[in-house]
Amino acid sequence: MLKNRIILSAITSAFVVSFHSADAQSEAASGLYQIISGTYNECCGIAGGFLSALPNESQSFVRLTVDPQGELATMTFLGKDARTVFSVVPCPPGDPIIFSFDYGFIFSNSIVFHVDPGPPPYFESWIYTLSNSADALRIDGEVGIDPRFCVDVPSRFSHSNVVAVLVLPPVIDRIERDGNSILFHLTGPQLYDYTVEFTDSLPPPNWQALARYRAKLAPIDVVVTNSFTNAQTRFFRVRQEFCYCRD
Repeated sequence: MLKNRIILSAITSAFVVSFHSADAQSEAASGLYQIISGTYNECCGIAGGFLSALPNESQSFVRLTVDPQGELATMTFLGKDARTVFSVVPCPPGDPIIFSFDYGFIFSNSIVFHVDPGPPPYFESWIYTLSNSADALRIDGEVGIDPRFCVDVPSRFSHSNVVAVLVLPPVIDRIERDGNSILFHLTGPQLYDYTVEFTDSLPPPNWQALARYRAKLAPIDVVVTNSFTNAQTRFFRVRQEFCYCRD
């Protein structure tokens, strides 16, 4: 009987990702998508338009949720922590405009989000088109407001040529013990950095790095080994972070 306990987990940028697999040709999958390119524009105030390349701190992920019947969808822009919803506070002052869009109509290879001007103070409207392929999204669209008595402030907030790829979590399998060492097999998609960490107590956690890998040109496929001679319990985790290493 083994006297030591081993617990392993796979995490992505310190959060757990769940998703449904997509049809290889057209059907978009519910899940978390990492923005890898695109632009965001606020137009137009006294200083002209404000153009930002994506991803950035406030817009790094897109959460897509497709209802089980496949009739409607929700899309939300998220910050680098994959939790904070992107928002703007225009003029006149009021509640922020949240970049989370409901009632997306699903077609064979696209999803359309469209709302006519709403109530004051912003009379907000939007039109977004999400084109989907296997494990990737292309997003274009705009949120518009009526600034009313405000002048020289942005009234159009748009996204152009935004490309986001489905975040596939790493997989840990083939867990074995060899004497006082633990071995496990780690696989995951390319364009990510993988950090294997361990700790002997939870809580409080004191994670220590065991190994680091960069999967730039091909998916990661490695066997990780660790000795735990003096540990009665050991916890392992794998952190997966986009490496921005396409070039």
